[in-house]
Amino acid sequence: MTVPGRPAVVIAATLDTKSTEVAFVRREFERRGMAVTVIDCGILGEPGTEATFTRAAVARAGGGDIAAMRASRDRASAIPTMIRGLEAILLDLQGKAQIAGYFGLGGGTNAALASAAFALLPFGQPKMLVSTVACGNTRPFIGMKDVVLVHSVVDVLGLNAFLEDVLARAVSAFCAMLDSPAEKPERASRVCIGMTTFGSTTEGATIAHDTLVGTYDILSFHARGIGGEAMEAFVREGRVHAVLDLTTTEVADELVGGICSAGPNRLSAASEMGVPQVVLPGAIDMVNFGPPATVPERFKHRTFTSHTPHATLMRTTADENVAIAEFIAAKLNRAKGPAAVVLPLRGFSAYDIAGGPFFDPDADAAFCAALTARLDPAIPVERVDAHINERVVIDRATRLLTNMISRSNRVEAP
Repeated sequence: MTVPGRPAVVIAATLDTKSTEVAFVRREFERRGMAVTVIDCGILGEPGTEATFTRAAVARAGGGDIAAMRASRDRASAIPTMIRGLEAILLDLQGKAQIAGYFGLGGGTNAALASAAFALLPFGQPKMLVSTVACGNTRPFIGMKDVVLVHSVVDVLGLNAFLEDVLARAVSAFCAMLDSPAEKPERASRVCIGMTTFGSTTEGATIAHDTLVGTYDILSFHARGIGGEAMEAFVREGRVHAVLDLTTTEVADELVGGICSAGPNRLSAASEMGVPQVVLPGAIDMVNFGPPATVPERFKHRTFTSHTPHATLMRTTADENVAIAEFIAAKLNRAKGPAAVVLPLRGFSAYDIAGGPFFDPDADAAFCAALTARLDPAIPVERVDAHINERVVIDRATRLLTNMISRSNRVEAP
């Protein structure tokens, strides 16, 4: 049941196919003292348990009519309407502070409903999905959000002793998440720096972390696509107050066709939000792929190295580096706050070093020349005759950023 004014665990599911399982989970939450809000997103069959928000209400919220949708029996076109309705209801509940967390369960359709919910709920709010889709490529379902996935092993299709045990344990874990203490005030009051990292820039990132930690709270984002997207989201949500963009390899993947792209909006948030940023373009010398067999045929003639058996790296060309530089310059030229660039003249990654497999001074020089030529002259560019992972480079970047923070009236303790 839902207690008016009290935050509740939200469960959205197709109650024509998952009513028994949802009823079981609701009872498990309620016997632990939690309020529950059930949203019925079913379409064709009849609901087998009571919902706080009926399917008709969900359809209306999504701009549809449940009777017409049922009559057409076109489930494929109806699901997007129900997802829109779910999103509208969740936004309303969130605005009224009536969501304690979201608990999803089921197969592909119910995982899609959960995915829409996860995208709307802020970081830190408990989110869980119990499903068979928790085994395999989970990125489409969890995106960049902090979601707990529980592999149900058996399908969520009718109760049995095994599934009941899985669901009951998941509910217990979820309740523990709800009971966890809030962020410590002393850490929450610090200026938070977002820093991008990668295996081939770890040495430099470690130096930066050790230099800044204590004075600042440091959030490191692994620049494998989701990491960059997450940092952009953290900046927009006000969780990150300054950026040390030490690894921009996701731009190379976006432009060349690797698997670690963070999308076309990478490097947008700090510029648009006026957040102080220093860009140290690490790992722009590489494009990321999976095992060697996954590399597209059109790249077979290129230079590669193996980072791990599951990660194959391809060296970028001079022309690709020019395109990467143009992308970065275009983003920084729109910066509403302080921005600067540090260029390490002796290599951009652990592989781009004298004697290394990606050492290519001409390609690196093409990047530096293009970035300098296209960057707004008001944005400082500091060239350091050293490798990106050397302390002299990192010290220059961290000093620039801390000076920006101290001068900027935009960066204050939250």
